[in-house]
Amino acid sequence: MNKQMHMALAMVLAAAAGSAAAQSNVTVYGVIDTSVGRGYKSDASAEMMSGYTDTSKLGFRGSEDLGNGLKANFQLEGEIGSDTGAWTEGFKRQSWVGLSGGFGEVMLGRTTTPQNRLMGTFDLNGTADGSSAMKVLGIAANGSFMSSRQSNQIQYATPKLGGFQARVAYGFSETVSGTAGDKKDFLQLAASYQTGGLTLGAAIQPKSMSTQAAVGATDNRNGYALGAKYNFGVAEASVLYTRNEKTTEGDGFGIGIAAPIGAWKVGAQFARLTNVKNADGTKSAKEGANAFELFANYSLSKRTALYAAYGSVNSKAETAFSLARDNTMAVGVIHKF
Repeated sequence: MNKQMHMALAMVLAAAAGSAAAQSNVTVYGVIDTSVGRGYKSDASAEMMSGYTDTSKLGFRGSEDLGNGLKANFQLEGEIGSDTGAWTEGFKRQSWVGLSGGFGEVMLGRTTTPQNRLMGTFDLNGTADGSSAMKVLGIAANGSFMSSRQSNQIQYATPKLGGFQARVAYGFSETVSGTAGDKKDFLQLAASYQTGGLTLGAAIQPKSMSTQAAVGATDNRNGYALGAKYNFGVAEASVLYTRNEKTTEGDGFGIGIAAPIGAWKVGAQFARLTNVKNADGTKSAKEGANAFELFANYSLSKRTALYAAYGSVNSKAETAFSLARDNTMAVGVIHKF
């Protein structure tokens, strides 16, 4: 960590401590996720890893009551390496300020996309970075369009209306050089509906606003995702279908099932890429790539859990995504504060 980062972190900590002493609506929070295992992209037979199931992070969030139901809100969040203590890229995970009230909420800055906030629920293992069957194939439930986060966003969320909520985000590219595609802005919409044990969701990223290498590229199209999940009580099942905004990244689906057994949650998920094209329109080597994962999480408390996970891909996926091996596994502990 360089000197400037040390100074910035010290200032934020001091400000948060001062605010917390004066009011109760500023929170310091975080996640520490450390495991031993091996990843898809690592040559090591075994190593200590940070963020296998959930990104290790440190953050600050709070709000101020402005009266008449109006609140000012903020969030700052950065990734940490729990295995080394390294602080990476400042507050690049979350850095926004906004207002909320009876009209819903508006956020300005860098934050998660509408797809991330409403569609991640269709991955039953929390979109685990290390083992997710969908994520390793590039069709993550929380970020199959471009990325799960975008800078320079104006994001609006409706109030929750009888189980329904929608989000729309517009982002400025702020690029004045490079190709026309580099200068494209960002637009994304998502909506979800929940009633009883049923959850439905949809997200779309219009072709006209998708970031591409060049405007009018032959692989540029509307991207969308559809998800459904049902909790039967004894188990929950989920299905997700996504069409990437690039034909070269393809269509794909994921299915999963998970069940609580006492303090345990065990589950399995499978994902597959379909209809993937090369830039010239021919069939891509990625088409037919698939992956699966098995996971077991044991809750020691509301904030601490032990976990074990295993994932595997077929030879198409291993080759197409330049993986170091065709499987991943880890056992670890995660604590949230």
